[in-house]
Amino acid sequence: MSNEGLVKVHVSLPNHWMIGGESMWAEPLGNDIYRLENVPFFSYSLNFKDEVKAYSDDDGVLEITDVVARSGNRTLRIIFDKSIDRQKQEYYIEQIRDLDCSLERWDETYLAINVRKSAHYLDVIDHFDIWNEKDILAYETCDEQIPGSFDAEPDEGA
Repeated sequence: MSNEGLVKVHVSLPNHWMIGGESMWAEPLGNDIYRLENVPFFSYSLNFKDEVKAYSDDDGVLEITDVVARSGNRTLRIIFDKSIDRQKQEYYIEQIRDLDCSLERWDETYLAINVRKSAHYLDVIDHFDIWNEKDILAYETCDEQIPGSFDAEPDEGA
């Protein structure tokens, strides 16, 4: 992916267990609207190609405030079991791609999955359920957790 003509937009995630915020590439569309050009790794209720409203904060960071148009894509995140090396992962990655999905890799085991709007979402979930039962991977859906927020639910133990 070329980043030419793209800008970074940000979302704060104070409840997230690992990261306090996430930046994503986006295409400026005018009138403070931006189209997300990568799959979110940590945010909820944001998806590849969603159009979002973002405004510059005091530090000049474009902070996402809301979604103005949904792309129809859905985001899932997976983490492969540590016993599944990169070579073995490729088998499952090809199957994920065959289900009309694309993906982005964070590290050796953690991937963000874009389930295209043309894909059969429940078929993808069925495959992930089977792989989860076989301890190949764990996954999460990335639907909204807190109404009006892109953040995770607060940790009850904190």
